[in-house]
Amino acid sequence: MKTVKRGIIIILILAAAGIAAYFLLTPDDVAVTAADTGTVSPKLNLTGNIEGNELITVYADVSGTIAERSVTKGERVSKGDVLLSYAGESQQNAVNAAQSNVEYDQKIIEAISTSRTTYMKKAEDAKARISQCEVVYATIKANILALDSAKYAQDYERNSRAQSIQSDMAKMQGEISGKQAELAKIEVELKKAELLEDKTNVLKLAEEAKDIQDQIADTNNAISKSQRDLICLPLEGMDPATYENYMKIQNDLETVTRLWSEAKTDRDTAQSLIKAYDELLGNEQKQAQDELTYDQAVKELNKAKGGCISPSDGVITKCYVDDGAQVEKGTPVFEMQKADSYKVKLLVSKYDFDSVKTGQTASISIGEKEYSGKVINISQYAEADASGKSKAAVDISVDTKEPMIIGMEADVIINLDETANTLRVLNDCVYTDDNGSYLFVVEKGNRVKRRYVETGVKDSEYTRIISGLNDGETVVCDLGAADYEDQKINPVTEKKE
Repeated sequence: MKTVKRGIIIILILAAAGIAAYFLLTPDDVAVTAADTGTVSPKLNLTGNIEGNELITVYADVSGTIAERSVTKGERVSKGDVLLSYAGESQQNAVNAAQSNVEYDQKIIEAISTSRTTYMKKAEDAKARISQCEVVYATIKANILALDSAKYAQDYERNSRAQSIQSDMAKMQGEISGKQAELAKIEVELKKAELLEDKTNVLKLAEEAKDIQDQIADTNNAISKSQRDLICLPLEGMDPATYENYMKIQNDLETVTRLWSEAKTDRDTAQSLIKAYDELLGNEQKQAQDELTYDQAVKELNKAKGGCISPSDGVITKCYVDDGAQVEKGTPVFEMQKADSYKVKLLVSKYDFDSVKTGQTASISIGEKEYSGKVINISQYAEADASGKSKAAVDISVDTKEPMIIGMEADVIINLDETANTLRVLNDCVYTDDNGSYLFVVEKGNRVKRRYVETGVKDSEYTRIISGLNDGETVVCDLGAADYEDQKINPVTEKKE
């Protein structure tokens, strides 16, 4: 009985060993697929944020105080909306000052024009009087010299006296010219003071002008006396009748020389004032500049009254000022995004950048809503993402006219350019490590070997194989493919759907 039992046990052990050997020596069934030629339609899945189609900085229109800011960050505005209002006090003050300057310029011009006309008439009257005096003077002088010119012409003492008188007259004439120039300046300042209604200065300048006029008159009288003395130097040896005639002519000569000197003074004074007034009237540049300043001040006041206006429909994204703030013209006061259309801004890594091209279509998901769009811009300047990595900014248009929330997160799928008639394998067959992408290829004798390949774009199902694999070669498509490396397998072809 014991022998039978032992025999049965031995048979069972041998049977188990046989079964074990069978399973150990028989290759495992492993799912495989063959590389084939077909089309790869890759897609790129990214997340970005909604933006308006243009970033706009709004600047202060004028310098001054902010009376009231009318909008807040995140508010949607329309083109022409008032974003803030200005106090306008400084602009009104500028207009008032400029207007005063223009009015003063006009008064000066009118007053000077009137005075200039008056002095032009005085100058003409003085010239006429001078001409008359010259004729009378010449006649009287001829009469005096005719009395005894031959006898006394060479008298030495008389000639010396004549030279002294002539020298004194020249000095006095020079004094008059200086006084006339001084009087012209005072007259102009007096006219300005009268227009400004500066009574204290008017009185002071009037007294100065009167004093100079008196000095000119006194000097003119002295010149007249000298002229008379020059012509009427004492003549010796006159008989009574001749002397009486001499004295009559002398009195006439004194009157003529006085009137002549006064006329010349009036003429020279009038001409000096005309010249001064001409210089003031010729200063058109100041008048034009004052008028330009006034026009500009009015424009600035109108801008201040109108406030800061939104240049477009959009959403306010930044507010730089508050009520009561002081701003200079050209200072940024708001930042807004123009929102007559929208886009999604994405950051694309260096691995996907070459696959993205303008014009590629895209689908955008925001919550439950779906939109279509396309790639409209690829920035040539890299930006850092949240982790600090440099990425390329890509703008995707959103085909919608409905208002969207600026800054809202959006999921985007970009339909990259498909590649037709290319070698491809299922995505599940491709692995990656530090050395690159690789496959587990079933080689001769159904033995599994790791092989590095160059891959290209991929879609939801296939990855393009650029090099390292031939059309029709079999690759392992199994989650545990690495476990079969360098082992023999029983390939089981997986059907492609």
